[in-house]
Amino acid sequence: MRGNYYYKRLGENIVKARKKRKLSQYQVTQLSDIDRSYLAEVEEGKANPSVRFLFRIAKVLKVKVSSLLKNL
Repeated sequence: MRGNYYYKRLGENIVKARKKRKLSQYQVTQLSDIDRSYLAEVEEGKANPSVRFLFRIAKVLKVKVSSLLKNL
């Protein structure tokens, strides 16, 4: 149960960064070569992303991985 809270917060941070850059899920997945449905699961807090995934997303969103993990 506790893990779900952290995944949910991580997803919220990704959504916030994505919207700040005015990118859709589709655009992010095209730029990062990640499946859109998997990104949606991560943003909803339903998946446990790998470190590699976080680095790919951070690069596309032009943020540091630490900012995605902020307030977890």
